[in-house]
Amino acid sequence: MAKITYRRHDRNPIPLLDPNIRKTTFKEYALGFGHTAAEDEADRCILCKKAPCTPSCPVNSEMEKWIEQIQKGNLIEAYKILRRNNPFSSICGRVCPQERLCESTCVLTFKDNGQAVSIGGLERFVGDSIRMSGIDWIDEKEPPKGKSVGIIGAGPAGLGAAYFLAKKGYDVVVYEALPFAGGVMRYGIPKARLPRHVLDFEIELIKKLGVEIKTGVKVGQDIPFEEIRKKHDAVFIAVGSGRGKKMGIPGENLKGVYTAIGFLMKSNVDYVDPMLAPDEEIELPRGKKVAVIGGGFTAVDCLITSIRLGNETHLIYRRTRDTSSARDEEWDHVAEEGCILHWLTQPIEVIGNEKGEVVGLKCIKMELVPDEKGGRPKPVEVPNSEHIIECDVVIMAVGQGDNPIAYKDVPGLKIDKWNNLSTVDEGFRTNIEGVFAGGDVVNGGDTVVRAIAHGKKAAESIHEYLTTGEWKYNKE
Repeated sequence: MAKITYRRHDRNPIPLLDPNIRKTTFKEYALGFGHTAAEDEADRCILCKKAPCTPSCPVNSEMEKWIEQIQKGNLIEAYKILRRNNPFSSICGRVCPQERLCESTCVLTFKDNGQAVSIGGLERFVGDSIRMSGIDWIDEKEPPKGKSVGIIGAGPAGLGAAYFLAKKGYDVVVYEALPFAGGVMRYGIPKARLPRHVLDFEIELIKKLGVEIKTGVKVGQDIPFEEIRKKHDAVFIAVGSGRGKKMGIPGENLKGVYTAIGFLMKSNVDYVDPMLAPDEEIELPRGKKVAVIGGGFTAVDCLITSIRLGNETHLIYRRTRDTSSARDEEWDHVAEEGCILHWLTQPIEVIGNEKGEVVGLKCIKMELVPDEKGGRPKPVEVPNSEHIIECDVVIMAVGQGDNPIAYKDVPGLKIDKWNNLSTVDEGFRTNIEGVFAGGDVVNGGDTVVRAIAHGKKAAESIHEYLTTGEWKYNKE
């Protein structure tokens, strides 16, 4: 009998649009697997009995089970397995940093320096195949429980919780402050990375379960939080932490300096909510010189958007590519599209003209020095290295601020010094009975899949509370 040799190195690449084409259009540039390539990539998986990739996924996606179904040609069963743990598989397949999560523990990577199975590519393939098949997909749900849950926020955490609670038979109403559901998936991620028809399809599947989504309702402003509590048997706060943030350097109030969230909202939906981007009147730059400050996912989203608007686009980051938090391949992509990358560069002042308009960004060079405690190397200024990068627009992708409007006046609710709800326990319970919280409002900003995981775990805790009537908040 011939010995089976597992293919450790010939991972199928995700096909991309040519850089000269993709930089001119907001059409999705990562084209995804076709059926032949997907089947071949799935065959690389050795279907571990104790698959290390599953616990490396925040939602425990059972990769070995649904990839086996691809091998068998049963995409419907594969999608059923995916939806046991995640209502946004097509989205996570596109935007998750799989190389740091599930793919980082793939057994193939530990065999002769092999290459992980393209789990993200296969996840996207399954979701897209069901959507494009025209199947009228309806998830199974339990009989009605006769109880309701109010969810504040229609981002990945809120919609994730709504999905799992509706499947359990609860009546769910989602209150969303902005005009459309989706949170960061709609307002933050560019269409070039996440087409909106993909997002709309997966939101519609949640609505098919009976979830009601009320948009344009600002809890704490249009409707008091206490009224939400009276209407429902439990409340889940999932408002995110998406208020725009700047650096606090001279000149940042000049015309042409924007927060990342304001810039991305304007480009994605032609709308900037003053709750998230106060006092920002944004004119999308076209044919300008744009400087984006930051080194994370949001910075990359701003770069992708700026390039497609026809701008000469610069990245300014005080650390190196290797120490940034964005995906390595994304730096390759934006560089291929013409982005100019300034590593080890720290902005210290925005320069303006007599009209109050941006004309440049004063920066200083940095170097990384080892941390005495063995932590992340620290950037330190290089003396006499000041220089000016000419630009017309500055976009600050330097983190997210608090957005506590919905819950800031709740009597007795524990809020941390950043106005977030990191005070929840492991079951995402707050210190107020019947009130739960999860997503970016808890961790201050993380990945889409991490927010979905919060929604999933919070739904389990809410179900336990509504079933037993016991409140178990246990965080000091």
